[in-house]
Amino acid sequence: MKISPVTMSVLDNFQTINKSIVINPGNVIKTVSENLTMFAQAKVPDTFNTQVGIYDLSKFLAIISLMKDADIKFNDDHMIISQEKSKVRFTYCNPELIISAHDQEIELPDPITTFELSSSTLQNVIKAMQILGFNEVEFRANKGQLSVCAINTKDPDANEFSTIIGDTKKTFSAILEADKLKLIPSDY
Repeated sequence: MKISPVTMSVLDNFQTINKSIVINPGNVIKTVSENLTMFAQAKVPDTFNTQVGIYDLSKFLAIISLMKDADIKFNDDHMIISQEKSKVRFTYCNPELIISAHDQEIELPDPITTFELSSSTLQNVIKAMQILGFNEVEFRANKGQLSVCAINTKDPDANEFSTIIGDTKKTFSAILEADKLKLIPSDY
């Protein structure tokens, strides 16, 4: 099996949530933070045929990146990652030792609104947060406009960065801590 760049990108993102992961058979990969406050799920183009427990996801990704066109063979208790004359035997971790996402599907309520968020807009908001020293992102719907903002709720008089991302008839405010916003650079 060769792991696609999309799956690699998802795994790279997931390592920022939890250093370990259990990949179950199928094409849906899930992770949860060790303190159980953050959950992520992605449908990927690759299908895994066996359960794989990886204790150190960053080490696994580094090994894969070491080989330009790695081929992976999954065995009962380990995988063989190979390329031409090189190979690595990578032993699985017992899944019971890893804090992992449960198998149940999460049922989300109907959305309040939908919108498109470009990668460039997201990157600008992140840069503004860094410049202003903030750690919160707000999605704000007010007076017919939907904006994404870099804010500081601890100081209502603080500077603020905002970008209009759409129109809406709703009025709401959704505030997220920036460290909980684990998105792969892409359009959403």
